[in-house]
Amino acid sequence: MSVEIGVICTLLGALLGYLGFRRNENKDIKEDAKSNAHLSTTLAYISKGVDDIRLDIKAQDRRTTDIDSRLIRVEESSKSAHKRIDTLEKEGV
Repeated sequence: MSVEIGVICTLLGALLGYLGFRRNENKDIKEDAKSNAHLSTTLAYISKGVDDIRLDIKAQDRRTTDIDSRLIRVEESSKSAHKRIDTLEKEGV
């Protein structure tokens, strides 16, 4: 009788151990899925931020190019004005 009780307890313990393992395995799968979803969302957010930064840099580059061309025109105009002023000074006006 005690052998039968021991075998029954062993089988019951093995069954409970297996069920606990399966339950924890399902929890692990759910946690992994939740973690992967969070990482995917975060990655998408970072990707959108990088795209926004890239667009801002392109716009800034266009503004810098525009300012460069305007500065060149101002420098040319300034040179021309200085030449006219120098000519007027030489004429004694």
